[in-house]
Amino acid sequence: MTKYNSLIAFIVLFTCISCENEQFGIDKFGSISGTVVDGETYLPLSGVMISTSPSSTTMITDSTGNYSFQKIKEGDVVITARKNEYLTQSINIAVFSEENTISTFFLLKDERNIGNVLIFDPVPGNGSVNQPLSQTFTWAVEQQNRNIELTYNVFLFESNSSSQITAGDNLSQRSVVVSNLKPNTTYFWYVVARADGRNVGNSPTWSFRTEL
Repeated sequence: MTKYNSLIAFIVLFTCISCENEQFGIDKFGSISGTVVDGETYLPLSGVMISTSPSSTTMITDSTGNYSFQKIKEGDVVITARKNEYLTQSINIAVFSEENTISTFFLLKDERNIGNVLIFDPVPGNGSVNQPLSQTFTWAVEQQNRNIELTYNVFLFESNSSSQITAGDNLSQRSVVVSNLKPNTTYFWYVVARADGRNVGNSPTWSFRTEL
């Protein structure tokens, strides 16, 4: 074989190996499962529409409030839960190859429609790490009807937990001090806006991880 033919053969072989590795890099999938419960009674909610983005997959929770997606592409995925008469909730999670990610939804009744209420800009930020065990949680709010005074409830739960704690209740300010968090633990938290004691809006569910 001439040097020219050997060079051509090497280039072809290298190209095939590179394409094969690239293909393997694309086809990585994990799974997502979890439960949807009423945020006050903790009873399972059936008939909740669960959708994923960007995968654009949709399913309905069963009679026990459970849902499961068996093939979701690896990466960041937003899961959204919708049910009539409940506030829509969403969670941003990371999906890893050949691993199952568990996510719980706590849905609260939508008790009064006063227009859009947007809750955003959380501290600690979504996906943040090495967070202190005691800190001040803050958030921003934009509301369609600014003449209505809002109060806020803040809920906190650990990863894979089926129950939550109230970190702040009937707050007039957009902040609350949270203490005694566990080290090296992933937490989820969200804020519910209320008007005259009724739920009128909620934030996405954000996550953070505490320091060692």
